[in-house]
Formats: sequence, C-alpha cells, structure tokens
Amino acid sequence: MTTIEGLPDSVGADLHPMQQAWLDRDVAQCGYCQPGQIMAAVALVRKVRREGRSITDADLDTIRNICRCGTYTRIREAIEQGARAML
Repeated sequence: MTTIEGLPDSVGADLHPMQQAWLDRDVAQCGYCQPGQIMAAVALVRKVRREGRSITDADLDTIRNICRCGTYTRIREAIEQGARAML
C-alpha cells in the first residue's frame, strides 16, 4: 500500500508527477484535502491507463473528495497535468 509520503518512491523521484502538478497549479490553500485528492487522482489515472484510454471530464467527476477551499478548477487542471506527466 502506498501512502502520500511514499508516492515519490513509486517513481524514483523527489516528487511524484501528480504532486508536482499540485505545486505547479498552486492548488493547495489550507491543505486539508490535498493528500486524499492526490491519492485519488493517481488511482484514477492508473485505472484509466489500465483500460487503455485517457482521462476524461466524466472520470474527473468521479472524484468525490471535498475541498473546503473550493479549488476544484485547479484540482482538475492539476490532475490533467499530472496524468500527462505520469509514465
């Protein structure tokens, strides 16, 4: 089982591409939901890749983690960016 702390180890880097996307898109405000959002995003990207397809808006709609700060637009942008960077 991978935790948010172990996510970079899964790609052999200082940060996982999804974590880097979070920083690039300036997603975090309070940080309350970030670990759950990132882990859900990575799981979703891995799932759609196993299915041999790209992530869609309908896929993004399935992530139900609540963000108290309302940064959903940036979260979606970060997921799309992170998905492109994930090998």
